[in-house]
Amino acid sequence: MNYDFFADKADKLKVLDFIFKDTDLHVYDLGSPFGQEICEYKTVDEIASKFDLDIDEFGMTFQLWTPRHKGKPIFRKVDLDPKRCNGHTFRYSTEGWGLIQLYFGGLNNNELKHSHIGHFNEKGALKWENTNKVNGLVSLWDWSEIQQTSRKLKYHIHNKLTTRKIGSFGVLPGADQLEKQGIILR
Repeated sequence: MNYDFFADKADKLKVLDFIFKDTDLHVYDLGSPFGQEICEYKTVDEIASKFDLDIDEFGMTFQLWTPRHKGKPIFRKVDLDPKRCNGHTFRYSTEGWGLIQLYFGGLNNNELKHSHIGHFNEKGALKWENTNKVNGLVSLWDWSEIQQTSRKLKYHIHNKLTTRKIGSFGVLPGADQLEKQGIILR
């Protein structure tokens, strides 16, 4: 399942508020900064105080998981070449077949990049299982629970928060206002 939408800071806060108040999802960094471990966030305020939810040229990337999905997230240490990474020797990534990705697009150079939720389905994960040994067995995940969770998240964003669509992309109220002020939605 993949779903793309446009969201400004207030919209992103509403999405996060829904995740923290109305779901049992755990929210992790997709990848850590150099030399640091993965953070798990338990509140909207933790994210809002760490990230610039308005302007972030690289966007914010998270992995979502709940014990109902059965499989477990893997926090993999990634070795880095210090010559190419300003002296840093490691970072971490959060991986797993059934994790749901949440990417918040940033506002940069008068453009708002789209945000995204998505995840593997069982068939897609099985296609890659023999190639990617890090993620373990696809069969350890409860794919119907993952689908149900992602549908709930998409439904809330698309049916409760979105004011209109551009193609298949939902446009949330704050992003709609930004476009009216001349910001390009990409």
